[in-house]
Amino acid sequence: MTRILTAFFLLLTSMPALADDDLRPFDAAVDARAEVDSALTRAAAEGQRVILVMGANWCHDSRGLAAHFASDAMQPVLNEHYEVVWVDVGMRHRNQDIAAQYGVPVFYGTPTVLVVDPEMGLVNGDSVHDWANAHSRPTSDAVSYFTTFASIRPGSAGLVENTATYAGLIEQIDDWEAREGARLMRAYREVETLRATMAEDFERAGNDEAATEAVETFHGIEDDVERQRRRMRNDMDRLRADARDDARSALITFADGRALDAEIAAQWDASEPVIELDLPGYGPLGPWEDGE
Repeated sequence: MTRILTAFFLLLTSMPALADDDLRPFDAAVDARAEVDSALTRAAAEGQRVILVMGANWCHDSRGLAAHFASDAMQPVLNEHYEVVWVDVGMRHRNQDIAAQYGVPVFYGTPTVLVVDPEMGLVNGDSVHDWANAHSRPTSDAVSYFTTFASIRPGSAGLVENTATYAGLIEQIDDWEAREGARLMRAYREVETLRATMAEDFERAGNDEAATEAVETFHGIEDDVERQRRRMRNDMDRLRADARDDARSALITFADGRALDAEIAAQWDASEPVIELDLPGYGPLGPWEDGE
């Protein structure tokens, strides 16, 4: 057992680490909107797409993705197919409007990564949130993913996903996400606004009872927003999985042993099946919602 543990430790210590410590590609002072517009113009002229990396220098995974992009394996992919824009989102409270422009109503984590075609718009809508674990993923994942999205066209889907019934379920989920996402994005902004007003309280906390209580209250609010961020991401994943699974089960039941094909799917759509989604509701996210 000792030999096994020793060998395992040696394997771990010999694995190459992402050299992200010196990578700080995000700049809050940059006019992100102008950067995005310029990148889209260049991409259109060159027949390329634009990668919008919406993250922050404090974020381990944002720097991890930067390290992947700086690797020898990724450079040919980026140089041939993409313009890259590093959009600083601070504590997820900045440049929210840029994501919203492309139909991404909320940041669940950082980095949130948008692949935008100058003509077709967002092409990776189902996976924009999938790089929030970038640092722990191998560079080969990034090479594979961004090579695929250099040319893939939106709308490629299976039999169930191409039905009007499934599209209706996704529309319900998108409406729910837009509504609840707007609340969460506002909460990010409100927390940072509140933080900016509390410099004196943070300084005096521990020595002044009122300041200590104010800071504790602030951290409670901050924790509530963090829990909501995680809860909503989990709920979103569940809703999309439920929509797909419930639609598929209903279609199979309708087919009653017949082979599934586009004709059967069209007949199922025409029958106007009713599928109920469990769309969660949430209580107030902070004092700014009191009375609303």
